[in-house]
Amino acid sequence: MTNSILTVCTGNICRSPVAEAALRMHLPELDIASAGLAALVGRDIDADSATAARDQGIALLPHSARQFNADIGRVADIILVMETHHRQEIAARWPQFLGKTFLLGHFDGAQEVPDPYRQAMGMHEHAVEIIARCSAAWAKQLELMRS
Repeated sequence: MTNSILTVCTGNICRSPVAEAALRMHLPELDIASAGLAALVGRDIDADSATAARDQGIALLPHSARQFNADIGRVADIILVMETHHRQEIAARWPQFLGKTFLLGHFDGAQEVPDPYRQAMGMHEHAVEIIARCSAAWAKQLELMRS
């Protein structure tokens, strides 16, 4: 049974906090959190990512970026990463988590979420569109597993 999901990206200020918020909207009964593999610790969500998320109806909570570590990974039932290289890094550094680490786009043709950090607003909007679609797909799959 899935009780907790961790979303992971690089800096934990663009993609993973938006994915955390999107998943929380679909699965409010689960414990959903986020972290970064090279987190900009303590930083709030990127302003452009926040704007793109709000424009697409994703409700954000206050955020403070945090660094992924073994303790954070251990508590998560599922770890959702944005890009294949995130999964590879987790496999290399924490091989015990590989079996529960998947692409957020796993159910959408293994779609990766490109990093919009320091990119034009259109890249943030594109990333959020992918996140919203893939989060809904995960929510649907998890609901099917429960029934």
